[in-house]
Amino acid sequence: MLTRDNGRALSRKARVRLLKKDREGVASTVGTIMAILVFLSLMALITNSYVPAWMLDNEREHMNQVIDQFGELKGKVDSMVVQWTVRGGPSSNMYAPISLGSSGVPLFASPTIGILATAPQDSSISAIEMTFDPDGRGLLTDRGGGKVELYCPNRYYVQQWLAYENGAIIMKQEDGQALRAYPGLVFSNTSSGVNIQFTKIDIVGPGTIVSGSGSVGLNIEMVYVESETYSLSGEWKLKLTTEYGEAWTTYLEGAFSQQGMVNGTDYKLASKPVTDAKTDVTIIDLTVKNVNVLTVDNAVVRMTTVDS
Repeated sequence: MLTRDNGRALSRKARVRLLKKDREGVASTVGTIMAILVFLSLMALITNSYVPAWMLDNEREHMNQVIDQFGELKGKVDSMVVQWTVRGGPSSNMYAPISLGSSGVPLFASPTIGILATAPQDSSISAIEMTFDPDGRGLLTDRGGGKVELYCPNRYYVQQWLAYENGAIIMKQEDGQALRAYPGLVFSNTSSGVNIQFTKIDIVGPGTIVSGSGSVGLNIEMVYVESETYSLSGEWKLKLTTEYGEAWTTYLEGAFSQQGMVNGTDYKLASKPVTDAKTDVTIIDLTVKNVNVLTVDNAVVRMTTVDS
């Protein structure tokens, strides 16, 4: 009986020890799970709040940077036109860097890429054509155009397109577009008629497309610049083929409004979209009536994309 009782007592003690060991194992497991949950909560906080805010700042800063770079590109082309005009010959070549994309967040978010494309003159998406009759000698037609465009498919900031076209800098978003820097196109409404001054920038060279998050450069070479002044006794017609029809139409309407000119009376401005599944191209037709003097500075610029 004693042996049986002692055996039972010993077995009870063994069971108690086993239960104590089980409690320690459960506590260790719960502690590990809690630590993992805290870590996951911290990671979720970083990825859902901190990383988006950081990337938003990165993409916004990048857009501000490329706006400045496109402004420098326009300034360099304009200064090369002036140099050629003053010297009467070639100007020095220049180089313009363009930052394609914004930086990422280490370990959490990859950089945002950008796409830089150049379209030479007379392309199907960027072209310019003006027609006029100088001194009654018959109609003359001058064609050109071309553009440099950066597309930034931002993931946190608003997606934007930035273009240098016909001497203007244009910003486009999904909800609208506007000229950030005006072209060299000036209208003066005088008692003897309308005077027009136009610096036409034609871009030549191979059409290229470059994508990435680093930087590329544009080699800028002025091929030639010629300036002509014509006496007109009739109409001056301008035809723009562009993916930025809204911005150009708004600019032209504002320029004529400042001169007190009325659409349908002093000029005629109309636009129509080109049906194309791949592009959003608009053709703008402008006719300015009663033109007196037309001054055209025709500049041909070769732009070549190179890796920085």
